[in-house]
Order: sequence, then structure tokens, then C-alpha cells
Amino acid sequence: MRTLQHSFRLSGLLLLFASGALAAQSFEGAIEFTKTTGPVVTNYKYYVKGERVRIEEISSRGEVQGIMLVDTRDKTVTALSPERKLYMDVPNMRLPKDVETQVQKTADQKQIAGYACEKWLVKSAKEDRQITYWVAADEFNFFIPLLETLNRKDEQAVFFLQIKDAFGVFPMLGIEQKMDGAEVSRLEVTKVTKGAQKPTLFEIPAGFNKFERN
Repeated sequence: MRTLQHSFRLSGLLLLFASGALAAQSFEGAIEFTKTTGPVVTNYKYYVKGERVRIEEISSRGEVQGIMLVDTRDKTVTALSPERKLYMDVPNMRLPKDVETQVQKTADQKQIAGYACEKWLVKSAKEDRQITYWVAADEFNFFIPLLETLNRKDEQAVFFLQIKDAFGVFPMLGIEQKMDGAEVSRLEVTKVTKGAQKPTLFEIPAGFNKFERN
């Protein structure tokens, strides 16, 4: 009986250590990327720490124009205005968009931002869209929960959520096209930096006031 109890305790410890090891492997660091829609190019930066993500929109002059603090565990989004020193809770009122897609994972590879990336295609004739994703695997466990929390309606996000078994990967390049090949938008990672992130990055700064709608 003692041997059996000891075995159960040992199994529990092994599971605890295994889950801890998996959590420790999750990506922590910063990801810089650009979004191109027609002639408009916007720079963004993700800071990632566990279940929290800070998204910065950066101007062409390198100034932070807007910030979103996302908690994927609590499913909350807080928007910050650095210029006005205001913050507001962003309600999630949008219903998830349901689309009919075909997904093809290929063996094609290319190097992007220091990662060996694999080519995945998602098509929807009904939506007149096809998106080519070049994805990298590096325990990017935050990404799908981030998309689900933001609940954005743009095709780059909606189509990625249609892919099965995509947990832990991140699209280093996403090219959205119409079915005739005309490019609509492009998301491209320019730099990935691994490293511990300060907890204060994911908190509302001192001196910021809550914006109240009248």
C-alpha cells in the first residue's frame, strides 16, 4: 500500500514538474512587425509575458501612438493613450465571424527573422480571399488566445483561427490576397527578441486617468 501511495505521489510530482517545464518554455520577449495596407505602413510591437501582451502602435518617427494591454486569461483589453494619459476598457461585443475555408499546410520553407518558417495557405472562395502564412514554431502559446481575446474581424486574424493544430506557432509573414492574386494586406515580422519583460509594461501607468463616456 505504501509503495502504491508513493508511486501516486511520484507521478503527481512528475506531472507537476512537466507542466512547470512546459510553462517555462513559453515565449517571453518582444516581436516587432509591420502592417501594410495599400500605401499605408504601420509599425507594431508585441511585448509578451505569460498570459499578458502589450501591443504598441508606433509612428514612422518612432513615437508610441497607442497601446493595448491584453490579458488572455481574463479576456480583457485596456486601451491607453500616451499623449492624453488616459485609459479605457475595451468591451468585446462582436460575435465571432464564421467563414468557410480550405486549409493547406505545405512543406515549403523559408527563413524569416531568424526562424525556419513553413508555408500554410487558407482560402475562402465565398469571401474572395486567400492568405499565405509563413509560420514559425517557438512555443508562441500566447498568439491564439490573443486573437480570441481581441476578436478582430480582419481576415488575417479570422482565417488564422480556422487552422487546426496551430497552437504554439506565430505567422512571421501573412499575405492577404483576393482570389485573383491582388494583394490586400501584408503583416511581416522584422525582429524577434527573447528575454524577460518587466511586469510594469503590462500595467496601467501611474498618472493615467480613466476615460468615461458621457
